[in-house]
Amino acid sequence: MNYWKDNGAPAEKLMVGFGAYAHTLTLSNPSNMAWLPQHLAHVPRELISSQPGPWPTLSGLCWVCTFLKTGATIVWNAPQDVPYAYKGNQWIGYDNPKSFAIKINLLSVISLCSGAKWLLENNFGGAMVWAIDLDDFTGTFCGEGKYPLMNSLKSVLGVTTPRK
Repeated sequence: MNYWKDNGAPAEKLMVGFGAYAHTLTLSNPSNMAWLPQHLAHVPRELISSQPGPWPTLSGLCWVCTFLKTGATIVWNAPQDVPYAYKGNQWIGYDNPKSFAIKINLLSVISLCSGAKWLLENNFGGAMVWAIDLDDFTGTFCGEGKYPLMNSLKSVLGVTTPRK
């Protein structure tokens, strides 16, 4: 954000982005599960099956929670502060309300003030989620109410939504 601002982009047009999508992979060998999370950006092609899995490659939280209910193992990836889950040769990396909150709090550490204060003091346009329909918009899949990711951001940023 600071790079773009320092190089002439109008701060009020810059938004901190949060992805509500998950990445899914079908592994050619489930024994590669332990190796994968630390090296996801550089996964050798031979570790990933050419066969599509049962989940879309980029899935929303509804797909994630459906997968978790099948008995998938959930693991917290501490170095990246995000969860991932696996079952058999299926792997899914995703964000949840906790990881969203950690990311906003990381802005606090970087700027030495609250994440919301950092956004305001720098006159940034705000925060956005790609895409809202990838959150659990019905509240029936994850058991955390409607829009758990959006509500996590709202809570940590101290944002309220106008009532109709």
